[in-house]
Amino acid sequence: MKTSRFPCRLFGITFFLLLLLGTPQKVPAGNEQTLYEGDSIYNHITIRQAGLNRCMIFGRHRDQRQTCMNIPRPDESVFEYTAMMFVGFQFLPDTRSVCLIGLGGGYIPTVFRMHLPQVRLQSVEVDPLVVRLAKDYFHFQLAAGHALSVTDGRQYLRRNPGKFDQIWIDAFNSDYIPAHMTTKEFLELCLSRLTQNGVVVQNVHNSNQLFDAQVTTFRSVFRHVYVFEGTNSSNSIIVATRAPLYPPPRLCGERCRSRIGPIDLIRESRKFDPNPRIRKEKILTDDYNPANLLLNRR
Repeated sequence: MKTSRFPCRLFGITFFLLLLLGTPQKVPAGNEQTLYEGDSIYNHITIRQAGLNRCMIFGRHRDQRQTCMNIPRPDESVFEYTAMMFVGFQFLPDTRSVCLIGLGGGYIPTVFRMHLPQVRLQSVEVDPLVVRLAKDYFHFQLAAGHALSVTDGRQYLRRNPGKFDQIWIDAFNSDYIPAHMTTKEFLELCLSRLTQNGVVVQNVHNSNQLFDAQVTTFRSVFRHVYVFEGTNSSNSIIVATRAPLYPPPRLCGERCRSRIGPIDLIRESRKFDPNPRIRKEKILTDDYNPANLLLNRR
């Protein structure tokens, strides 16, 4: 565990923003209704309804959606990346525990509640207003075997020595990424909280230089790092593990389930890129971390 190496500034971690977010996508014009708009201590939050989809929007780019749910069909993935993250179950089909960093509207916990009741899910969300809005507007609820901690994701892992089969990281918005959860030291902490064949699954945006730096940083910590690229979005999913039980491209194949609810795991697993183009970037550390600068560099 690397907690002794934390720079002092990271102990002010509660000032960082931590949100469940996907890559921003343009909101279609017309037939929209603003249901809520206000500020938390971390962010500006807007909730909009557009047709059947209800979206929670973070930051000042109000024309961009970042977490959405189809209200009549809450297990249907509105964004490509949320379905892609479930490829983790193709690496470890007998997963018993998952830690999800970033709650947003609660789409992912809803899929777990409806289709993966045997999996223990620990959600972590830093912003209490996000939790309240997820309950009020997205029908978020804790199922049996599910837990929620309102705290910073890195702090949660540092303070809790328990291990998980999968750790999912989905914490950035259109304005900002919590840099302390992009570093080598953070990934080393994640590695220490994984079971033997456990995997880290992270949603990233692949059209900026931060993507290159993040893949480089993952490779400095994990022996096996895989990239899955979205086919109709600029999202990628990074999957990292010390020892893959079922490595791609075959993954667990016919040995395990092909779907989780409406999510087609076979289709998502075919997005594996065996040779992702990664530009040269430095490893991100607690002492060197221009993550938010790289986020805006193409």
